[in-house]
Amino acid sequence: MTEKLPRIVTKLPGPRARDIIERDRRYISPSYTRSYPLVAKSASGAIVEDVDGNRFLDFSAGIAVCSTGHCQPDVVRAVQKQAETLIHMSGTDFYYEQM
Repeated sequence: MTEKLPRIVTKLPGPRARDIIERDRRYISPSYTRSYPLVAKSASGAIVEDVDGNRFLDFSAGIAVCSTGHCQPDVVRAVQKQAETLIHMSGTDFYYEQM
């Protein structure tokens, strides 16, 4: 994504998003609900791009990007470094020195 502005290029949801949403409706439990017909493809900063090329301001903030935005370079490097060592360890089950 090179531009940082929202831009809608298709009627929403777009054709690729509609196909994915329909497939999801057929195979995923109805207990797994979504609030919006957005099928995210990528994100940077506060902009989320869907599978049809529409760009949106991310007002939902995502659960893991609240204060940094999507794909903030320092956070990406830290995640890559940590993933080389240990991707997940439940701190409620075991001890981990870096916690």
